[in-house]
Amino acid sequence: MLAAVGFNLLFEYSMRGINNLAVRPLLPLFLFLVYFPYFALLEDLIARYRLKDYNVAIAGFFFGTAFTLFVPATQFVEPQLFGVNWTALLFVNIFWWAILQGVLTFYIATRLFPRDWNHKPFSKGQKTTLVLMLIFVGLLCRISIQSNVPAVLQIRPEAYVTITVLLIVTAFIFKKTVPKQATPIPIRTREKLIDLIAVATMVVFAFCAVFLTRDPIHINVHEVNATAVRVVTAWTISADLIVLGHRIYTRRPIPV
Repeated sequence: MLAAVGFNLLFEYSMRGINNLAVRPLLPLFLFLVYFPYFALLEDLIARYRLKDYNVAIAGFFFGTAFTLFVPATQFVEPQLFGVNWTALLFVNIFWWAILQGVLTFYIATRLFPRDWNHKPFSKGQKTTLVLMLIFVGLLCRISIQSNVPAVLQIRPEAYVTITVLLIVTAFIFKKTVPKQATPIPIRTREKLIDLIAVATMVVFAFCAVFLTRDPIHINVHEVNATAVRVVTAWTISADLIVLGHRIYTRRPIPV
């Protein structure tokens, strides 16, 4: 799980820049306390039910949708429909949470540290603890944003209804697509093209984090660098489309 968390911290700081570490030294701890329980819970589900890449993508979409309630950002700027900016919501949830922070993250993690499919699953108490940790950290983040960022976007009442409906639908789809029986099947552990995309992605992220740090801006509640955001956004769209195209062309699940 540390490999998954590390890759996502690199993603975060590709846009924030390593100089942001000096400005907000506690942010890495907060991000760790978000990513670690999330990836731990998802890893448990993958091992328990032998989830496929599309299951992981759906789970990422669900989590990204849920976390908008704790970190209101571009998903709630104008133009809106039912209180939500759908272009921003779908972009972040599909290109980032579903593919990059879901499928590609677990591909990289399991390539570096092959999974033990027979490890002991979490108990109910452990899962409850991880879920409560996510909620607690999310609430702390929302309180901090409301206190320190006066101009933070307010979530309109209808947006809460929209997000709730979206979460219910996504959870239903996830449940329906989870394999009925956790039957071990032989799977490929590597894809050469995805290996190339993974390495290139980490190089781009590292370059942006170190060298594209001279034009800081605020995008809603996020402190980022303008050029880095443009580069990372363009790269992640391209990389995700290649990963998706490879999946469709080969008709093989991407190992997660």
